[in-house]
Amino acid sequence: MKRILLITLGLFWGMTIFSQEKDTTKIKLGDTKIIIIEKAKKNKDKEEKLKNLESGLKDFEQLLKEKEEQLATQAKLFEEIEKKVEEEQEEELKIQQELLLKQEDTKMKELEKEVEALEKGIDDIQAKIEDWNENDEIEEKDENDVYDWDWEKEWPRDWNNISPFGKNKKFKGHWAGFELGLNNYVNKNYSTVLDGDDALFELNPEISWSFSLNFMEFNIPFGKGVGLTTGMGTTWNNYHFRNNVNIFENDLNVISAEIDTINSYSKNSINLWYLTIPLIFEFQIPVAQERPGIHVGMGVVGSLKLSSKRKAEYSDNINEYEIKNKSDFQIPALKYGLTFRIGYKFISLYAIYDMVPLFNKDRGPEVYPISVGIVLLDF
Repeated sequence: MKRILLITLGLFWGMTIFSQEKDTTKIKLGDTKIIIIEKAKKNKDKEEKLKNLESGLKDFEQLLKEKEEQLATQAKLFEEIEKKVEEEQEEELKIQQELLLKQEDTKMKELEKEVEALEKGIDDIQAKIEDWNENDEIEEKDENDVYDWDWEKEWPRDWNNISPFGKNKKFKGHWAGFELGLNNYVNKNYSTVLDGDDALFELNPEISWSFSLNFMEFNIPFGKGVGLTTGMGTTWNNYHFRNNVNIFENDLNVISAEIDTINSYSKNSINLWYLTIPLIFEFQIPVAQERPGIHVGMGVVGSLKLSSKRKAEYSDNINEYEIKNKSDFQIPALKYGLTFRIGYKFISLYAIYDMVPLFNKDRGPEVYPISVGIVLLDF
């Protein structure tokens, strides 16, 4: 029904004016193109062109009014059937009414889409009229120019896509949000099992948490569903030690661990706080849809250390004690890591592997942090 009405409207304008003019403006509304034939030829004055747009605007407003009336009628019918479903006692008749209710609901949703599309179209015609009124000269358009009113389904061919959080743009990456993950680290052989004295530094990964709040996002588009994502965030990493060890910096400025035979720790960790900046290449599948289902990203995350401290808790069966020790712990101020991200719609997973060891060279065990997790909230 939608396509028939829109095509009929286009043919009506075309039959009325085609014999007089060749200059056309194509307007895309939803999935259907409507052709408006301008009454003024090229090189005619602005008033005639504006008059033509205003005439087209009136026709669109009339069509919108009709669709809104149809929608109101459909909504009333839907409510009546819904009431019958609730009141029907006989099971067979109730099933029939429910099927009818689904059909009417589909019709109503289709009408809502048509009304929304027409409202967008009217807004853009009005914007064009205002723009022409503000400018003395009207840029002549090629006959193949398309004024697309469904901006969410078309690619803006400019760099306005670079905006905070990438809202209302064709390409929107997946960085901004809140992430929750688990930490661990591996040696140069990519093993979480450490050798020799380094074994005292082994972690309890089940309680070594990573929290990230990525509060700023910028998107740089390359094409439909393809682009670079950057921004800024902050990450809190805590590394809980598996063994009952005391972590300290010895006289040689080397981070060491030794079994504590006096205190029994209930919590024993190093907590790090970073400011993060990513550069992620992302592509989305399928690219032709308005909201692609699958997204895959690969890139680099750079980090600046803001704080590092050790926190430990123990008790003597009478009192509880807490140790807080702020230090740089020979942990580099800057680091970078490789990241891989994959998701489906609102569900996203991520992994980060640091290319820089957790401790400065020869100042502690050579271990490389890794973290994996899930995006709990996507901005």
